[in-house]
Amino acid sequence: MSSNVTDLAKQISGIITTDIGLFILTTGLLGNILNIIVFLSLKTFRETSCAFYLTSASFANLIQLVATLFSRILITGYNIDLTQTSLFLCKLRPYVATIAPLMSISSMCFATIDQFTSLSIRWRHFNQRYIAAYLTIITFIFWCLVNIPVIIYNNITMASTNPVTWACSITNTNYSLYYNRFYISFLLGFLQLIIRIIFGLMAFINVRSLRNNQVPIIRLERDKQITSMVLIQTLVDVIISLPFFIYITYRSYTTIKDANDYFVFLVVLSTTNILYYATFSLGFYIYFCSSSRFRKQIIYVLVGIHLKYCCRINVQERNNNNQIIPQLTTNKPALSMNNIHTAQ
Repeated sequence: MSSNVTDLAKQISGIITTDIGLFILTTGLLGNILNIIVFLSLKTFRETSCAFYLTSASFANLIQLVATLFSRILITGYNIDLTQTSLFLCKLRPYVATIAPLMSISSMCFATIDQFTSLSIRWRHFNQRYIAAYLTIITFIFWCLVNIPVIIYNNITMASTNPVTWACSITNTNYSLYYNRFYISFLLGFLQLIIRIIFGLMAFINVRSLRNNQVPIIRLERDKQITSMVLIQTLVDVIISLPFFIYITYRSYTTIKDANDYFVFLVVLSTTNILYYATFSLGFYIYFCSSSRFRKQIIYVLVGIHLKYCCRINVQERNNNNQIIPQLTTNKPALSMNNIHTAQ
């Protein structure tokens, strides 16, 4: 009976991860690519440090979806796990899967803090793109160094003896506790959510007070747009990711007692985990639905800039191919007998 329950739990988990995961992966790749195109194409975004953080988050989201979610779909849905046979991949995948979400949430935290400081005269001078670039690079180096133990403690171990199966997992018990209770629950979970909620609300309050100040209308509309985009994304991320962090925290302090408990654990973990992955793919669609100005900017960038550019290149190539190359003709004078005689 316990074997049947375990098999059923794995089957349900595979369906959730594969079907919903493929949809999240596809929409996430498309959305993050469109985010990058828009943020890099428009001057109104290129001039703001907050848009730089959103662009960095989009790049990190792409890496997270490809390195983590795509490999998880292959492992759970199609039983393709290269980390069982390659020690290099066994160490590389969890290392990338650790750094990518940290860079994504760090960028989003910086974006909310940036929006709050940009509306304050006292702190506004920190909202510079070069400061955002330096801060992003320093943060990336910091996370790479701090998470070196992920490379050290992840190894290929024997998961079962009958039949013999192998798995890539953390081999150090203390680091496993740190990873589950501090890294996932605290760093990825509650800490970043608290930071984003606090500074997002303060930025929202400040942007509403700008109406009473003498602020250029263009800057006011831009600040309102970016602040609303960041705040709504924070709200959505809290709603869909909080169940995963709560359940992981709860399970890190409890043990699985029997097959029924394992069934509940695997199904709930798969459901909340796939919702957590959605936080790395919904950014573009949140911006698209929450901001009419962003929708117009999307159309302008895709049609008014890039489509016209492609059409202009095609027209130029067609004109070059249709040009008639003039042939050089030399009108040689007819030689008379006198000319021939003179030439001789």
